[in-house]
Amino acid sequence: MIPSLAPLFTGDLGPIGDYLVLADDPRPYLSCSDLLDEGRLPELLARFGRNYAEPEPRGVASQWSKWYFSRLLTPVLAANIALNRRLPIVFEETGLILSEDARVVAFRLSDDGRSFEPTDFVERFEDLIDGHLSMLVEALSSASGLSRKVLWSNAGNIFENVVSQCAQLLGEAHPGVGHGRALLANRFWREDRVNRIFEPVRYLPADGKNIRKRRVCCIRYLIPGIALCKNCPLEVLPS
Repeated sequence: MIPSLAPLFTGDLGPIGDYLVLADDPRPYLSCSDLLDEGRLPELLARFGRNYAEPEPRGVASQWSKWYFSRLLTPVLAANIALNRRLPIVFEETGLILSEDARVVAFRLSDDGRSFEPTDFVERFEDLIDGHLSMLVEALSSASGLSRKVLWSNAGNIFENVVSQCAQLLGEAHPGVGHGRALLANRFWREDRVNRIFEPVRYLPADGKNIRKRRVCCIRYLIPGIALCKNCPLEVLPS
């Protein structure tokens, strides 16, 4: 765990802190920029796809992306929001530590970042969204044929969950929580640029309570034997 982040990732949150490491971590790593090389992402997805009896390329890519986004967004957003910590996660400067089946185990950072006081959601999250997620989404969509909309929805689903967890711990009045809520609620990112993770989930009334539902299905059902998730907007498997 990165020492400066240790006060945040204690107790049950301890394992989340291990998703981020520094350059002194001895494990082999792959530069994120290597994912832009022709053939590299298809090879990783093929390795990951061996976890399934009947791997379908788009379904496999979606499942792999959710693992990637969870390992990245959970600790990075928590540090950003709770600690006002700007971590160096620009795509070309970040490393990936992978398991044998090509899952992301941890992200290798060049340093432990710095404190900052952003004034709006663009300033707070621009390194993450423009500097990292956009690169990964484009590369993964090109390599697999999976739509960008599904990939951004996968990222947005985790983003919303982390913001909600931070809100429970810090309160809605916390500046970082407010910026997270503002990002999820705004249709635009910069001026007339569409916000690609606008409203990734909705809370729909049912049986006297609000049920969390994604707006876009992750299409994991394309892999035979995998059921719809509990947050899926679909009611039944497509025929």
